[in-house]
Amino acid sequence: MISSTGRLISLLLVPLVTIAALDRPKFSATARVKQHYHRTGELIDGEEHLLKVIVKWDTISGAEGYELCHNCNHILEETGEENGGNDVDGKIYPIEVGGANMCGGQACHVMPGAPKGNNKFHLRVKMNGEWSAWSNYQNFNVQEPGMFGH
Repeated sequence: MISSTGRLISLLLVPLVTIAALDRPKFSATARVKQHYHRTGELIDGEEHLLKVIVKWDTISGAEGYELCHNCNHILEETGEENGGNDVDGKIYPIEVGGANMCGGQACHVMPGAPKGNNKFHLRVKMNGEWSAWSNYQNFNVQEPGMFGH
């Protein structure tokens, strides 16, 4: 038989478990920069100046989805929280787990038409129906085709 004190303690502990926040993802990405090619291997006419960035990161166990924020300056680096309400700068890409979003065994996102210069990325993960805070950013200086680390 459980005492009334034991029931009270049990009831008090339940909310503590359910409100635990997700940790910020540890985002250590690599990027590969390529030109825009046809499937035949030839450069696409009129797009010779454009580059696509392929950003890859280690998959996160239990992830239900990811979001990658490109050139977002509304994210506080110290906490990963957004500032400015609905004023989102940059672009947020929703990324499903697996399938076409896997590159060589890692989660990835292919972004055609990337601008030359610094490209900043933040990542967040969805687990148990909730989004984590945004990761620290990874910055890639996109100039020419090749591989880049942060």
